[in-house]
Amino acid sequence: MNTAAPVQGPRKIRKTITQFEQLTRLLVLSFAFALAHVFPHCMEEMVQLVDQGNTHRFELLDVTEEKNPTNDAGANVVKMQPCKDYAIVCADLFENRGLIYGDKIELHCDTNSHDFKFKLIN
Repeated sequence: MNTAAPVQGPRKIRKTITQFEQLTRLLVLSFAFALAHVFPHCMEEMVQLVDQGNTHRFELLDVTEEKNPTNDAGANVVKMQPCKDYAIVCADLFENRGLIYGDKIELHCDTNSHDFKFKLIN
């Protein structure tokens, strides 16, 4: 499974929804992206908890419609096993946005609020 996606700017990632992500309703983040753009904004204890198999909850704001952003009731970052990658568990986002295989999205971590912002770009 290829989950690599180029980082756009200092904190943005653009990627295409994979079949795995559509079926599991997860957004897969590479280890390198999580390390560089997610965990620096979390307390060290939270990073350790996620690495030990726990989850970290945060708000996930859908900014596709910039004038009317919606909060998708939060999401969780989890470590995928047995690989080093991480995933955002966000079934509500998949349901509300109707995300499917091939959709192009953008994610970034807001350094002020420590939450993720999502945008459907196709």
